[in-house]
Amino acid sequence: MNEATLSLARVLIDCFKDDVDTDNEKLLHEDSYVSKKLKRHLGREEFKEYDKYGEEVWSNAWNEFSRVAFHTRGSK
Repeated sequence: MNEATLSLARVLIDCFKDDVDTDNEKLLHEDSYVSKKLKRHLGREEFKEYDKYGEEVWSNAWNEFSRVAFHTRGSK
């Protein structure tokens, strides 16, 4: 996993881990919800840096989020 993917995955985990197993979990598939929450979490300028990443980085980062978030699901 490259550094950009790993960095983004960490941000996704930190920002969205508490949405797993809640009513908000379904919102993780909505770009508007994800963008809005990430902007609040990171700030607009830092969000812009991550927003520049390509589709492959985002896809791999979300895969890592899923692996971590759903693997630890039972330990809440």
